[in-house]
Amino acid sequence: MSYYIGVDLGTSSIKMVLANEHGEILGSTNSQFTIISDKINHSEQSPKEWLYGFDQAFTEMVKKYPETKKQLKAISFSGQMHSLVLIDKNGHPIRNAILWNDTRTTDQVQKLKTEVGQHLLEIEKNIPLEGFTLPKVLWVMEYDKKSWEKTWKFMMPKDYLIYYLTGQIYTERSDASGTIMYDIENHCWDTELLSKYGIMEEQCPEILNSTETAGVFQEKIKEKYGLTNNVQVVMGGADNACGALGIIDDKESQGMLSVGTSGVVFCYSNHTDESIGNYHYFNSLIEGQNYKMGVTLSAAYSLEWYKENFSSAENFSELTNQAKQSSIGSNGLLFLPYLFGERSPYYNSNMAAEFFGIKAIHKKGDFVRSIMEGIAFSLRNVYERMELTDSDIKDKFRITGGVVKNPYWLQIFADIFNSDIEILEIDEGPALGALICAVYATTNKNYGEIWQEFNQIKKCISLIRKLRKYMIVILKNLRV
Repeated sequence: MSYYIGVDLGTSSIKMVLANEHGEILGSTNSQFTIISDKINHSEQSPKEWLYGFDQAFTEMVKKYPETKKQLKAISFSGQMHSLVLIDKNGHPIRNAILWNDTRTTDQVQKLKTEVGQHLLEIEKNIPLEGFTLPKVLWVMEYDKKSWEKTWKFMMPKDYLIYYLTGQIYTERSDASGTIMYDIENHCWDTELLSKYGIMEEQCPEILNSTETAGVFQEKIKEKYGLTNNVQVVMGGADNACGALGIIDDKESQGMLSVGTSGVVFCYSNHTDESIGNYHYFNSLIEGQNYKMGVTLSAAYSLEWYKENFSSAENFSELTNQAKQSSIGSNGLLFLPYLFGERSPYYNSNMAAEFFGIKAIHKKGDFVRSIMEGIAFSLRNVYERMELTDSDIKDKFRITGGVVKNPYWLQIFADIFNSDIEILEIDEGPALGALICAVYATTNKNYGEIWQEFNQIKKCISLIRKLRKYMIVILKNLRV
C-alpha cells in the first residue's frame, strides 16, 4: 500500500497529514515556530526553525506509523506566501527570512506604484503591497546590501524545505505569482521588471507546475529517517491555493470562504478587466486555472477583540446566545471590521474599525450580532468587487476556519452571500490540498476523483433570507 504526506508550512507551525492510497487519513503531526520581531514593523523567522520543525513532525510521524519507512510514495507542500528566503552558493540562508506580514517596505511599495504601477497591473495582475516579495527584495538591496551581494538564489519558505530534501531549487506558479515579479499569463519571470531593479534572472528559482516532481529524497535524508524507498517530492503550492484544492471539487460552481483571524474569499476565475487591483489574482495549483482572492484582515479576530476587551468573563457560546436576542441588522447598529486597516478591496492601512448608529436601545447582543454581520458583509463586499463574469459566479461556498463551530454565524453568512454554505467532514486546510497534489502527481486520478476519496460534505446551511431582503430590513432599522 502506498502512503502520502501533505505538509503545510505556516507562519507559526508546520503540520503534516498522512494518508493511504484509499483516501484514509491516518494521522497528523505538528511542530511550532517562533517569530522574530525585534523592531517596529519587522517580522522574521530563521529558516533553520523550519528544518527543525519538519524534523520533529516527520520523526514523530514515522514513529507513530513505522510502515511509512517502506511505503511513503510521495510528499508535497503548502507554504506561507510572499516570505523571502535568501541563500548563498553553498545553499545556506544568508539572513532571517522576511515574512509576509512584515510591513517595513512602505517606501519600496510607493516606489513601485510610482515607477511601475501600471506595468504590474498589466503583467503581474496585482498592485504592490508590503506583504509581497518584490518590495522585500528592494528593501534588502537598499538596507542590507551585504546580504544581497552574497545572494545566489531567492525562494519562498516551502521551496527551501524542498531544497533541503532534494538538493534542487525550484518554485511553482502559485508561489511565483505572489512575488509580483512573475508574468501571470506567460508563466515566467518578468525579465523587464527584473532588469529595471537589478535582479538577475539567475537569482530566481526555476518554475515548475504545482504537481510536478522536484526530485526525490536525498540519500542522507532517507538514512536519517530510515526510509527504504525513493520518496517523490511534489512541489505543491501557496497556502490558500492548497486550501482551495482541499475544499473545492467543482471549480465552476463553488467558492471558498476562510474565516479565521483574518477572512478570505477565494474564487477560481480566468477573467480580468478594469477591476484588476481590487483583489489578488494568482495562478492556482490547477494547470491553466487562475483564481481571484480577497482578504479582510480582521475577521474572527474582531469578535475575539470584543470578547477580550468588553466581555472576558463570557465564552463565545454565551456571546452567540446574546446575539440571538438581536434581529437582522442588529437593530440599526453597524460594525466596520477594520481593526488593522484593510486589505481588499481598499488597501488602506489607515482605515479604522467603528460601530455606527449606536443608540440607547442597543444591548450587548446587538453589538455581538453587528460584529458577525459586519464581517460577513465585509467579505461579501470583497466578493462583489471581484467583478466575476456570469460563468464565474458561484452557486455555493464551502467554509473553513473557526466559524464552522458556530451554526448561528454560518446562517448569517448564508443569507448575506445568497448562497448555501457547506461544511466538510475533513477540515485539514492547506495540508490536505498538498496531499491531493502528491496523489495527483503519482497516480492516474483526477482532482475531483481524489477529493471524493478524501472528503465529503458534512452539513449544508441553506439561505433563509436573500441579501436584498436582508438589506431592506437593515435600511429600515437605520431609519428608526
